[in-house]
Amino acid sequence: MKYWKKLMQRRADQLMQEGTDDVIPYCIATGEVKKLVNFFTSRGQLKEALLVAQGACEGNINGPQITSINHAANSDNDNIEKYCGMLHRVCKELAEWYFQDGRAVLAACCHLAVDNAELAMASLIRGNELELAVCVGTVLGESASKATHYVLELLARKYMTTATCFPSVAYRDLAARLLQMIPDNEILLAKLCAFYPGSSTEINDLHEKCGLPTLQECKELAESAHAEGQIFQAVKYYLLSPEPEKALPIGIMYVKEQLSSTDWTVDSVYHILDLLSYIRTDRLILPKSSEERNELLILCGYIGALLAIGRQYSSIVPALYEYTSQLLKRREVAVPLQIEQLSIELDAWRACTQSLKSVPQVADDTSYTPPSEAQKIEYSQLLSRMREEPIKGLDGPDYVTGSNLPSHSDVQISCFTALRIQGPAFFLEDGKSAISLNDALMWAKVNPFSPLGTGIRLNPF
Repeated sequence: MKYWKKLMQRRADQLMQEGTDDVIPYCIATGEVKKLVNFFTSRGQLKEALLVAQGACEGNINGPQITSINHAANSDNDNIEKYCGMLHRVCKELAEWYFQDGRAVLAACCHLAVDNAELAMASLIRGNELELAVCVGTVLGESASKATHYVLELLARKYMTTATCFPSVAYRDLAARLLQMIPDNEILLAKLCAFYPGSSTEINDLHEKCGLPTLQECKELAESAHAEGQIFQAVKYYLLSPEPEKALPIGIMYVKEQLSSTDWTVDSVYHILDLLSYIRTDRLILPKSSEERNELLILCGYIGALLAIGRQYSSIVPALYEYTSQLLKRREVAVPLQIEQLSIELDAWRACTQSLKSVPQVADDTSYTPPSEAQKIEYSQLLSRMREEPIKGLDGPDYVTGSNLPSHSDVQISCFTALRIQGPAFFLEDGKSAISLNDALMWAKVNPFSPLGTGIRLNPF
């Protein structure tokens, strides 16, 4: 029996080298599950690999019993545990294949099949299946609570539309109800109320529904907080007051002071910039606010670039650096950022991320130049400023449904890459400029303002 098994394994190895399906019965007869799974995976036959791994986990693929029955039983139990790990790996690979093919729902199904709730939710979020993600998260309960709260926040942003802001009170109230489903929602509700541009009566009505003070009370609280040096509270209450533009110089001065220090991190400035970005659009675009507006756009662009690096949004990192550099060139501002430094950081990111590619790809690329020591140090400093993402699986590019479908006769060119957009396109506020919906979603998650530099919030959700 031992000789027969050895002979079968040698024949299986021979058939594998020939790349023929004839190897399948040999591997199953001898219980060579791992070898067969790797064979299918190497050929991109992930569904077949999944079928084999699942069959092995269920105990349906057993090799010949050469040892004693008791020893064989213990060995089978050990194998089943090992096969379960293999099943998880294959499911993850199949999910990634579905996801990059623009089928986020099937990717989520693969993760749920092996009880990986976090990655299932992440697939739905990155695929912009927000309503479905809320439903799934609600059913999964505590195991997906962080992701569910994040989706509710994104979904609320979807209904916080600009341009004739909030076309109906129903949208405004829906956004409020979604945010009220999240524990510790005071700041989120404050952002909603700060962004709402209605009359004083309408705004006070919304404040009441959200459990916040009236406009006049917010003004008094802002002045008190500012006098006491409570920057975040001062910014929050000024945004909720009749004069929200007063929040801009306070918040921006704080951010500039942080960036002037040597040990600042994204976390130390992000919460203030994120709050400031919810200032009413009609107040932000006023001529008297032009200096603060320009500084806010530049700071949000730069921090957005760092967030994009941390989240591995590679397709928009160059665009964010270019956007920030162009604003620095064209507008008179006093921020602690230099165009030359931005260029150095972008070059370091490009060199170091290219060096992380697989060795064969780099070896075959004759134009490849390894990163210099200075670039490695610069990139390391960039990474040291990053914030840790609280939700597992959200790093990596977004792929919405239809991302791999060919574009039709109405060809759109991306203003980021000057290349033809494949899959859904997203038009910016001028009605002419377009970017891919994937890039628009990633941009909005790290920088709330439009790439055109107008001060309009981007809402691709």
